[in-house]
Amino acid sequence: MKRFVIFAAVAPPLGFIVACWVMLQIANWVAGGPSTFDLAQVVMLPTVYLVGLIPALLTAWFDHVLVKREMPYRIALTALFAYFVSYVPLVGAFRMGFIHEPSVVLLGVVGAVPAAVCSWLAMERRQPVGA
Repeated sequence: MKRFVIFAAVAPPLGFIVACWVMLQIANWVAGGPSTFDLAQVVMLPTVYLVGLIPALLTAWFDHVLVKREMPYRIALTALFAYFVSYVPLVGAFRMGFIHEPSVVLLGVVGAVPAAVCSWLAMERRQPVGA
């Protein structure tokens, strides 16, 4: 249960930070445009939760399954799953012709980074043998 709470509480705002305060700023810098960093963007957090809660919970379920099966490389597999969960909704936009840039492939990072962090946070810590 702790895993689902961590993913639900941490993943959407962390995805927002990765998208708006990291990737967008890097894209603007590369393009030579002005910085769009603004703390007033925090007002978008309710919308961020509406958009990101279901993918976050799906990723938490996937991470839970990996833990139960004791899979190696769990954090990497969870990040890869979240990448696709974040990226798949854009396939419709590609097919309709709304998006033409090849750099849109990077949008999956918006889900992969928070998933890796949440998977790491939800990891069960083992106590050392003498403690």
